[in-house]
This record gives sequence, structure tokens and C-alpha cells, in this order.
Amino acid sequence: MAQASATTDLLITAGNFSLDDALNPDGEQGAAPGGDALYSAVGAAIWRYPVAPLSRVGADYPVGFTERIARLGIGIDMIHRVAGPTVHYRITNANTGERQYEHLTPARRLHELSPHGRDLDAVRRATWAHVAAMPIDLQAGVITRCRAEGVPYSLDPHEEYIVGHETRLYELIKDSVFMPSELEVGLMFPDLVGDWAPETMAPEAASRFLELGARAVAIKLGAWGCFVADSSFQAALRALPIKVVDSIGAGDAFCGGFLAGYLRTDCLLVGAVCGSASAAHVIKGFGAFHSEFPTPETLREQSAFLLGEVEGPSGPWNLLDTHFPWLAPRPSLRSLAGRDQTAG
Repeated sequence: MAQASATTDLLITAGNFSLDDALNPDGEQGAAPGGDALYSAVGAAIWRYPVAPLSRVGADYPVGFTERIARLGIGIDMIHRVAGPTVHYRITNANTGERQYEHLTPARRLHELSPHGRDLDAVRRATWAHVAAMPIDLQAGVITRCRAEGVPYSLDPHEEYIVGHETRLYELIKDSVFMPSELEVGLMFPDLVGDWAPETMAPEAASRFLELGARAVAIKLGAWGCFVADSSFQAALRALPIKVVDSIGAGDAFCGGFLAGYLRTDCLLVGAVCGSASAAHVIKGFGAFHSEFPTPETLREQSAFLLGEVEGPSGPWNLLDTHFPWLAPRPSLRSLAGRDQTAG
């Protein structure tokens, strides 16, 4: 069971913070706060789930950014400020969905500013830990502490630590909710790339991950959507039709939103809906907090649209009504039929 008490929940997102100079395929540029620990925390906070990033920032990280994070309802007491610069990237997004990262700070800062050592004492405070994409030795450190403290966890692999690291990665997948992207699935299983469509590749990949010992799987399929599965359930969910300004952080926000829904309801489909809505918010602008969070009305409409795309939406709607009461009242699918389906 994923579900925990609403009065004691705390999701920790262990990973990195960064300062990102981004260029999108249309030539638009933006400079904004980023990092997988922050984006995944934002994804959960959109659904009002108690969350705190576990990370390090440099001495140059703007105090105003930290204050804004706190105003979003995200815990900031596990963000540790250390000497030196914050991780800083120039990121170029291609039309294909691929990204090119250029380090504007020394590459070693990614290791230095990932949580480790005494930072990990905070893990015991969590009811769930999300291990975001970091160098695999640092991911292993967080997971080792999670296992020692009895804290369940989810794992988002780092694409640069797959090929040549398979044995170690497979060991980390055991007992996790594993959350790879389509790219990372292809790196792990090259036989599933090429002629495989996302909707046929994902079930096969999920089956393999479950055989490796994952408790559940959520595969991020970019503009197509996502696929979720465990030993007794599987479902595909198409993405919301949102204009993309900057796709950086979408997968991380999906992870946070997914966990907010899944941990509240113990339902993979609700998790997929929440993750999809969080990702849709992030891609609408540059940076982790480019605008106010979606309103309850927007989240209701997006949830209705997504659940209207799959069979039998009444069960998940009942779970949303019960565990996210601030979303009420439930919209009528019929009332949405005549609207522009570009929710949000």
C-alpha cells in the first residue's frame, strides 16, 4: 500500500537545484531557477502534498528564490547553502525533445551539490523519498539510507548513468516505484527502440522492470503521455494538449505530481492524472515557478479531460473527491465537451 496518513505525510525530493539559461526550439530564451529536486517538489505542491527538497545550493543562490519556494508551500529547511557557485547550465531544447546541456560551472559541482553525508539524516523524517536523477553513486547513497530507515522510495534514473551501470541500477530498482523516461527505457533496452510505438513499447518495458523487482512503474513518454503499471494494473494516459514554452523539468514535475496522487489514493491512474497536470503547468513557461499554480477549477477540468480519455473514470473520480476535497465540485464531462480542450 502506498497510502499514508494525511497528517504525517512528508515527501522528500532528493536531487539538485540549478540556475538554468534555457533556449527553446522557437528561439525564445529564459533564465530561471531549476533542478530536478525543485521541479519534482513543485509537481507535488501543485496538489498540496507536503513536500521538501533535499539538496544543496551555492552561496550565490538568490534568497528571493528560496523565499518564493517557501511561499509555494514547499519546505526549505533541507536546502543546504554551501560555499561556491550553484550548478548553472545553458540548456538548448531541440524540436525532437532532446536537450543539450552546457555546464557554466565546473561539472564537479553536480556531485558536490547533490545530497550526501549528513544531509541524509533528513531521510528519517520522510514517509516517502523521491530519488531524482543524480550520479548513480549519490542515488545509491540516498537509497541505502532509505532502506536502512524503512522509508519507501521512487527512483528517476540519470540518462548518463545507465549504459555501463546496468548491474548497479538494477539493484537500485528493487522495491522502488521506477520512473524512467522513454529515452532512458531505450538506453536500458535497446531492442525496444526503432519501430516500437510508445503505446506498445511501454507495456513491454514495464513488464521487464516489474520482473527486476520494481513495486510499480511510471514511464514518461513526453508529448505522447505516460504509462503506469504494477503487478495487477496497467494504464496508458495521453498528455494534455498544452503549448510548450519550455519542456525542462516536465518529467520531474510529473514525478512529483504522480507521487502526490499515488500516495494519497494508492491508485496508479490517479497518480498519472496528477503527474500529467503538474507537467502541463511546468511546460507553459520558463523555470520552476514562472506563474501561479493552477487553480482548483483548472485542475478539475484537466482531470476530467484526462479521465474522459480512459474507460471507467468513476472510481478515480471518487478517489479524487475523497482525497483532494478542495477540487470539488466535480465537473460534468458533458459540460466540457463544447470547450476548447486545451486545459490550463
